[in-house]
Amino acid sequence: MPLFQPFLSPLKPYPMRPFPLVRVRGLLQAERQFAVALPEAERLFGLNRRFAGVVPAAVARACRIAALQGDIAVIFCANGAAASRVRAQAKGVASALSCSDAPVGSIKVKILADWSVPAPAEKHDIPAAGINAFKALETSLPDGDLKMALERLLNRRR
Repeated sequence: MPLFQPFLSPLKPYPMRPFPLVRVRGLLQAERQFAVALPEAERLFGLNRRFAGVVPAAVARACRIAALQGDIAVIFCANGAAASRVRAQAKGVASALSCSDAPVGSIKVKILADWSVPAPAEKHDIPAAGINAFKALETSLPDGDLKMALERLLNRRR
């Protein structure tokens, strides 16, 4: 698995969750020979965090900064729409990404055809036996917050 693969996993909109870097940090610190890559991983994580704050949330979920080659940030996008949006905002994105530890003068956008954001998980409805159990529970409960919550749940399922 390439080093930048954890950064290509789909993330929620800004603020980004820290778990990909935490997992990478643990893996890199476990092996001395890989520990030299930790500063680069942290730098890329910071760039991705700033990137998510500059572009719209949907674009941030579809794109990841995978490398910094000199002063050029290489951004992988899952689709052409996200890539077009990043290219349209290239100067603004580059200036927003630039900082003292990672100077960014320009960006290079690449579309990865084999990488895409997975479809949201399918929601499974409550089976009929479960609905009947909730109805029985609702009738046996005294008036209060729990009974009101069950009523709202059952009303949404009707």
